[in-house]
Amino acid sequence: MPQKSRRYRGSSGDQRRSERYEQLLNAGLSVIGNQGYAAASVRSICSEAGLTERYFYESFANREALLAEVYKTQTRYLKSRMLAAFEASERNTAAFSRAGLQAFFDTLSQNPDIARLLLFEILGVSDTIDELYYEAMEEFAVLIRALTESLGLADISDIPDQGMVYAGLVGAVLQIARRWALTNYREPVDSVIESSLFLFVAATNYSAAKPQ
Repeated sequence: MPQKSRRYRGSSGDQRRSERYEQLLNAGLSVIGNQGYAAASVRSICSEAGLTERYFYESFANREALLAEVYKTQTRYLKSRMLAAFEASERNTAAFSRAGLQAFFDTLSQNPDIARLLLFEILGVSDTIDELYYEAMEEFAVLIRALTESLGLADISDIPDQGMVYAGLVGAVLQIARRWALTNYREPVDSVIESSLFLFVAATNYSAAKPQ
């Protein structure tokens, strides 16, 4: 018979572990976003969370494991914001692309910690984290391709490797975002969106412009 978790002040052991886990994720994002991953020690993360190091190792094997979970949490958050924007947009290529880009760039500019994590601190940590990063980028590329094709917004069927095109678009937008962040978001967000939108519209217009 499964052993039930003890309750403490109205909370079960599992619930309190879950709460500590969330505290550590939030603290990890804050410390990494402000100090950078290299300077984010277990001690500093625990101090930010208001927990002892014993509770850190209850949830994570090491700093890299925390980084991976923080990254996955924030990419899910970003994806949810983009999906909501896609759902609310008009069903044409320009409006659809603009809505997703608006959600993407607004999320970064409104959340500098998330921007630093997603654009800079996730890079070059280890082979494992690099793999996680490229998996996430591929997921975004697959998502955008699936949505545009299901809505009939883009026809690049004559391009031999369409997946490469969508991966390239995601990579290009990320590079635009990095440049924007490095200039302290100096350019108006609408200008950044239009620069990125150009790439998507150019890609979807490729077939029409291609000599027959």
